[in-house]
Amino acid sequence: MINKINSVIGTLAAIIFFSGITYTLNKSNMITFLDVLPVYIIMFATFCMMGVEVYQCLTEDTEKKKK
Repeated sequence: MINKINSVIGTLAAIIFFSGITYTLNKSNMITFLDVLPVYIIMFATFCMMGVEVYQCLTEDTEKKKK
C-alpha cells in the first residue's frame, strides 16, 4: 500500500516540477513557442511514460492477488 502512495505522490511531484520548468521556458521574451515545442513534445512523452509506470505499479498487487 505504501508503494502505491509513494508512486502516486512522486509522480505528481515530478509532473509539477517538469511542468513548471516547461512553463518557465515559454515565459521568456527571447524564446518563441516554436523553440519550446520540442520540449513540450518530450515532456508529453515523459508524462505518458510516468503515467504508464504508475498504472503498472497500482495494478501490480491486484494481479498477484488474483493468482
